[in-house]
Amino acid sequence: MQESEQFVANFIDFWNDPSPQRIPEILHPDVVLTQPLAAPIRGIAAAQEEFRRIWCFLPDLRAQVDRWRGDADLLFIELRLRAHVGRDLIEWPNIDRFILRGSKAIERMNYFDPLPLLPTILKHPSLWQRWWTSGAARPWLTGHRIADYSGRVNAIED
Repeated sequence: MQESEQFVANFIDFWNDPSPQRIPEILHPDVVLTQPLAAPIRGIAAAQEEFRRIWCFLPDLRAQVDRWRGDADLLFIELRLRAHVGRDLIEWPNIDRFILRGSKAIERMNYFDPLPLLPTILKHPSLWQRWWTSGAARPWLTGHRIADYSGRVNAIED
Protein backbone atom coordinates (compact mmCIF):
# COMPACT_ATOMS: atom_id res chain seq x y z
CA MET A 1 0.00 0.00 0.00
CA GLN A 2 1.33 3.45 -0.92
CA GLU A 3 1.87 6.06 1.81
CA SER A 4 -1.00 8.17 0.49
CA GLU A 5 -3.39 5.21 0.56
CA GLN A 6 -2.24 4.34 4.08
CA PHE A 7 -2.76 7.92 5.22
CA VAL A 8 -6.31 7.98 3.79
CA ALA A 9 -7.10 4.65 5.49
CA ASN A 10 -5.78 6.03 8.81
CA PHE A 11 -7.71 9.29 8.28
CA ILE A 12 -10.97 7.39 7.70
CA ASP A 13 -10.33 5.17 10.73
CA PHE A 14 -9.61 8.24 12.87
CA TRP A 15 -12.86 9.96 11.85
CA ASN A 16 -14.89 6.81 12.57
CA ASP A 17 -13.92 7.17 16.24
CA PRO A 18 -12.23 10.57 16.69
CA SER A 19 -10.56 11.76 19.87
CA PRO A 20 -7.75 14.17 20.77
CA GLN A 21 -5.67 11.22 21.98
CA ARG A 22 -5.76 9.66 18.48
CA ILE A 23 -4.58 12.77 16.63
CA PRO A 24 -0.91 11.65 16.66
CA GLU A 25 -1.99 8.66 14.55
CA ILE A 26 -2.46 10.96 11.55
CA LEU A 27 -0.57 14.18 12.32
CA HIS A 28 3.19 14.77 12.54
CA PRO A 29 4.38 16.29 15.86
CA ASP A 30 5.32 19.54 14.03
CA VAL A 31 2.04 19.81 12.12
CA VAL A 32 0.62 23.17 11.04
CA LEU A 33 -3.17 23.27 10.56
CA THR A 34 -4.91 26.15 8.81
CA GLN A 35 -8.61 26.66 8.17
CA PRO A 36 -11.16 29.46 7.69
CA LEU A 37 -11.96 31.67 10.68
CA ALA A 38 -9.03 30.43 12.75
CA ALA A 39 -5.40 31.21 13.31
CA PRO A 40 -2.91 28.54 12.26
CA ILE A 41 -2.49 25.76 14.80
CA ARG A 42 1.11 24.67 15.28
CA GLY A 43 2.15 21.40 16.88
CA ILE A 44 0.40 18.27 18.03
CA ALA A 45 -0.45 19.56 21.54
CA ALA A 46 -2.14 22.67 20.10
CA ALA A 47 -4.03 20.49 17.59
CA GLN A 48 -5.26 18.22 20.38
CA GLU A 49 -6.42 21.23 22.43
CA GLU A 50 -8.25 22.75 19.46
CA PHE A 51 -10.02 19.48 18.69
CA ARG A 52 -11.03 19.19 22.37
CA ARG A 53 -12.73 22.58 21.98
CA ILE A 54 -14.41 21.55 18.74
CA TRP A 55 -15.73 18.30 20.23
CA CYS A 56 -17.07 20.23 23.26
CA PHE A 57 -18.94 22.38 20.76
CA LEU A 58 -20.02 19.51 18.46
CA PRO A 59 -19.53 16.26 20.42
CA ASP A 60 -20.69 13.89 17.68
CA LEU A 61 -18.71 15.53 14.87
CA ARG A 62 -17.70 12.96 12.25
CA ALA A 63 -16.31 13.05 8.72
CA GLN A 64 -17.30 11.06 5.66
CA VAL A 65 -14.62 10.84 2.96
CA ASP A 66 -16.10 11.17 -0.52
CA ARG A 67 -12.93 10.92 -2.62
CA TRP A 68 -9.24 11.67 -2.60
CA ARG A 69 -6.31 12.19 -4.93
CA GLY A 70 -2.64 12.55 -4.32
CA ASP A 71 0.73 10.98 -3.91
CA ALA A 72 3.34 10.47 -1.19
CA ASP A 73 3.93 14.24 -0.86
CA LEU A 74 0.65 16.04 -1.58
CA LEU A 75 -2.84 14.73 -0.94
CA PHE A 76 -6.36 16.17 -1.30
CA ILE A 77 -9.31 14.65 0.57
CA GLU A 78 -12.87 15.72 -0.19
CA LEU A 79 -15.08 15.08 2.82
CA ARG A 80 -18.32 16.03 4.53
CA LEU A 81 -18.35 16.95 8.21
CA ARG A 82 -21.54 16.07 10.08
CA ALA A 83 -22.86 16.79 13.55
CA HIS A 84 -26.21 16.96 15.30
CA VAL A 85 -27.48 20.22 16.73
CA GLY A 86 -30.65 19.45 18.62
CA ARG A 87 -32.70 17.35 16.21
CA ASP A 88 -31.01 18.85 13.17
CA LEU A 89 -28.16 17.18 11.35
CA ILE A 90 -25.79 19.75 9.94
CA GLU A 91 -23.44 18.76 7.17
CA TRP A 92 -20.95 20.80 5.23
CA PRO A 93 -18.44 19.94 2.50
CA ASN A 94 -14.72 20.35 3.05
CA ILE A 95 -11.51 19.82 1.18
CA ASP A 96 -8.31 19.11 3.10
CA ARG A 97 -4.97 19.59 1.39
CA PHE A 98 -2.24 17.66 3.16
CA ILE A 99 1.51 17.73 2.82
CA LEU A 100 2.75 14.38 4.03
CA ARG A 101 5.96 13.44 5.76
CA GLY A 102 6.05 9.68 5.77
CA SER A 103 2.66 8.36 6.83
CA LYS A 104 1.61 11.54 8.69
CA ALA A 105 0.50 15.05 7.76
CA ILE A 106 3.01 17.82 8.45
CA GLU A 107 0.68 20.48 7.03
CA ARG A 108 -3.09 20.66 6.50
CA MET A 109 -4.99 23.44 4.79
CA ASN A 110 -8.77 23.10 5.11
CA TYR A 111 -11.17 24.73 2.67
CA PHE A 112 -14.87 25.16 3.46
CA ASP A 113 -17.57 27.79 3.36
CA PRO A 114 -18.77 28.46 6.94
CA LEU A 115 -21.76 30.55 5.79
CA PRO A 116 -24.23 27.62 5.42
CA LEU A 117 -23.69 26.76 9.10
CA LEU A 118 -25.00 30.11 10.35
CA PRO A 119 -28.76 29.45 10.04
CA THR A 120 -28.46 26.25 12.09
CA ILE A 121 -26.23 27.88 14.71
CA LEU A 122 -28.54 30.89 15.01
CA LYS A 123 -31.59 28.63 15.34
CA HIS A 124 -30.17 26.84 18.40
CA PRO A 125 -29.34 29.11 21.38
CA SER A 126 -28.02 26.05 23.27
CA LEU A 127 -25.32 25.81 20.61
CA TRP A 128 -24.29 29.40 21.27
CA GLN A 129 -23.50 28.49 24.89
CA ARG A 130 -21.50 25.39 23.90
CA TRP A 131 -19.64 27.40 21.26
CA TRP A 132 -18.71 30.09 23.78
CA THR A 133 -17.78 27.78 26.65
CA SER A 134 -15.76 25.48 24.34
CA GLY A 135 -13.35 28.35 23.71
CA ALA A 136 -13.75 27.95 19.94
CA ALA A 137 -15.49 31.34 19.88
CA ARG A 138 -12.61 33.01 21.69
CA PRO A 139 -9.38 32.36 19.78
CA TRP A 140 -7.55 35.04 21.76
CA LEU A 141 -7.54 32.62 24.70
CA THR A 142 -5.10 30.45 22.75
CA GLY A 143 -2.55 33.26 22.60
CA HIS A 144 -3.12 33.96 18.91
CA ARG A 145 -2.24 37.39 17.61
CA ILE A 146 -3.91 39.29 14.76
CA ALA A 147 -0.86 38.49 12.60
CA ASP A 148 -1.63 34.76 13.07
CA TYR A 149 -4.71 35.19 10.88
CA SER A 150 -2.72 36.26 7.82
CA GLY A 151 -2.91 32.76 6.34
CA ARG A 152 0.85 32.64 5.85
CA VAL A 153 1.66 29.26 7.35
CA ASN A 154 5.43 29.49 7.23
CA ALA A 155 5.83 33.21 7.98
CA ILE A 156 9.13 34.24 9.55
CA GLU A 157 8.89 36.01 12.90
CA ASP A 158 10.22 39.60 13.07
